[in-house]
Amino acid sequence: MIWVSRLLRAGIVLTCLVVLSGIVPISLTHFRTGNACPNLGPIPACYLVSICYAAMTLAALVWWRSLTWLFIAGAAPVILLASLGTTLELIGTPTCPLSDDGVPLCYISLAIGVSMFLTFWIVIFIEKRLRLVR
Repeated sequence: MIWVSRLLRAGIVLTCLVVLSGIVPISLTHFRTGNACPNLGPIPACYLVSICYAAMTLAALVWWRSLTWLFIAGAAPVILLASLGTTLELIGTPTCPLSDDGVPLCYISLAIGVSMFLTFWIVIFIEKRLRLVR
């Protein structure tokens, strides 16, 4: 059962790295042009999402129990922003940058954020259960 936990944790790290490889270029484009992603007050949303995914990656690489708060602190803004962006997109206010296929990236970010958060809690459950069995 420990191999499932490690495989899921590796999946979270890999997913975070893939997302970062997609969001960092958007952040750099926004830095150069100033119009690649929406702003949350003075802070561009893509910068915040990049920092949050980096925090989740760090928390997944380091032992879970010591940095559980960091993963949650990274996942919560991602899910909240993606939920807000998805809601705005669904009511007809274009807010999110589009993928190459024309799909708003907040839809994809919401799906990834929620699935990673659920996977995170599954890993925590597995690891706690293994400690009880031993």
